[in-house]
Formats: sequence, structure tokens, C-alpha cells
Amino acid sequence: MTKYINYISILLLGTCLLLVAACSTEEGELSEDMSEVIYVRNEGADMPAYVYGNGASKVFILVIHGGPGGNGLEYRCGQFANDLEEDYAMVYWDQRGQGSSHGHYEGSDVSVKQMVDDLQALVFALKFNYGSDISVFLMGHSWGGSLGTAYMITGENQYDVDGWIEVDGAHDIPLLNKEALKMFRRIGAAEILSLNNVSFWTEMISFAATAEIGGISIEEGGEINSRAYEAEGMIDDIEFSGCGGGLRPLLFSPSNLVTSGISGNNTSSLLLNEAETLAYTSRLKDIKQPCLFLWGKYDFVVPPALGESAYNNVGTEDKELIIFENSGHSPMDNEPDAFVEAVKTFVEKYK
Repeated sequence: MTKYINYISILLLGTCLLLVAACSTEEGELSEDMSEVIYVRNEGADMPAYVYGNGASKVFILVIHGGPGGNGLEYRCGQFANDLEEDYAMVYWDQRGQGSSHGHYEGSDVSVKQMVDDLQALVFALKFNYGSDISVFLMGHSWGGSLGTAYMITGENQYDVDGWIEVDGAHDIPLLNKEALKMFRRIGAAEILSLNNVSFWTEMISFAATAEIGGISIEEGGEINSRAYEAEGMIDDIEFSGCGGGLRPLLFSPSNLVTSGISGNNTSSLLLNEAETLAYTSRLKDIKQPCLFLWGKYDFVVPPALGESAYNNVGTEDKELIIFENSGHSPMDNEPDAFVEAVKTFVEKYK
């Protein structure tokens, strides 16, 4: 089922642009096995949101994908997504200029501010389409943590959702880079003592010492990110459940991998300077809604120190931080059972 929803219509006219099926669902008639796609039209962009799972729960978890340059359906892959869809409706959104989104707009329209507005448009669209009584939780991973945090600290947006779940989220890039270098040195020293990949970790420690000299440039930030993924691959303690078959996203995603990859890379380039300087730690005190911070112990990409900082600085008393002992940057894949349990406990408490 495909639907187009015009954000301006929702706000000003209380109607929506209909393409395939009825635009709204009668309250109380949401399916336990939803499979729909809606397109939210906002400021020149048409952005798909794929809705799967138990709509009858009236709980919608809106996934804010990583990147910039990713897509929502990358996250509908593996045990954690299957398990959460049994109890809740999961919303896999393709952000502006990424995945299968499309439209006509200027490069200047690819900004964090605009994408926050896009996200608010989607929240309004979900409530218009599925009922004002639904609960909406945001779940942002990696770059999705940057965008989700920006949403939560903008105006009164946070009060349109029931909770904020940040998963290894990059809400402060300068802090991220500093903490990644610390992890390279600390974990590297421990691995060398254990005689694990000694040459690799020796070089990583040397890189960390060099990178700190004179401050960290955007280019060095990119190298830190690349090396962080390499470092994670060297940790034997990290478990991996995967996606239940590497061909699933390729065979069953409606996205064209070539065109979405090109558009995603372009979007990433347009956001580079802004994204690499985002630093929201000082604004976390403005978040008053319930928060759940989920982090992998061995996440070199977005170190757990950011989760600890977020927990300590956020302005709500309704908060929890969970560090997964056998996870890296994606605990939903590394430890899906524990991840799902944490999400469900949080959602059930605040829905």
C-alpha cells in the first residue's frame, strides 16, 4: 500500500494527497501485520517511510538511519527488526537525498535544520494517518543520533514523541574524535599486552598520537572514522548475528542500490562540513522526554564515552544507559536479544 502525504496539507488543510489507497485509517482498525509505504512531501522532497509490524499496538518506532548516505530498510534486516515488529509498528524512513527519496530542491536545502523539519513532517504524518492516539518513539543510530538529537532540542518537537532512543549516536563529533583516539590507545595497549594483532595496534597507537597534534581536521576526522571500523574488526569479543543472509537487502529492498548510493554520497558530501562540526552536548539539558542510550562497549566509531556524556547531561530524570559488553557500533546486530529486551522495556514503560 502506497500513500503520499503532503506536510503542508496536514498543517493547514487537514487533508492529504491521495495516490493509491485511503489516506487515513479508522482508529482501532490498525493491522497486526502492517506492510505499507507512505511518502511524505516536504520542501521539495518526497521521502518514503516503510511501515511494517504490529500497528494494532498503536506504538510506532521511527528508525532514523545512519550515514549520511544510508537508507531506512538497511535496518529491517536481522533478528532485532523481526522481534520488534512482532510487538510494534516499525517505521523505516529514507531521509532527504538518501535511499529511495527524491524531489527537486537546491543543495542548500540539504541541511540539518531542513532534515529536522522533514522528521517533524513525518511524525505529524504518522499521527494524521494512523491516529492522534498512537505513541511515537524515535530510534536513531550513528548519524541518526545526530539528526535525532537535533530534532529533540529544536523548539517543542520533543513533546510530539514519547521517547528518544539513541543507539551509538554521533551527537558531538569533536568529542567523538577525541574519545576515539583515546580508545585506540587504551584498547590498543591492552590488545598488545595480550599479544593480539600487535603490529596493527602499534600503528593505531602511533596514529592516535599524531592525529591529536594541532587539533583534528575534517580530513583527519574521516580517517579516524575509517580506522575505527578497522579497529572494531580486530576485537574477538564482538558477537555478530548479521542480517540472516547478506543478499536479503539486495534482493528485497525497493531501493536501487546504484542510484541510492550515488544520491546518498552526494547528500553526504553536502552535509560534510556541517555534520563534522556538530556538537550538541551543551544542549542535551534541554531534553526533558524519556531517553534510552544504547551503546556497544567496543564501539570505536562512536565511543561509549558519548553515551555516558549523554546520560550525564540530558535534562530528564527518565533516562537509562546500557552498555553491551560484546558489541561494537551496532549492538542491534551484535546482541539482538539484549537489545530488543532493552527497547521493549523502555517502550512499555513510556508508551
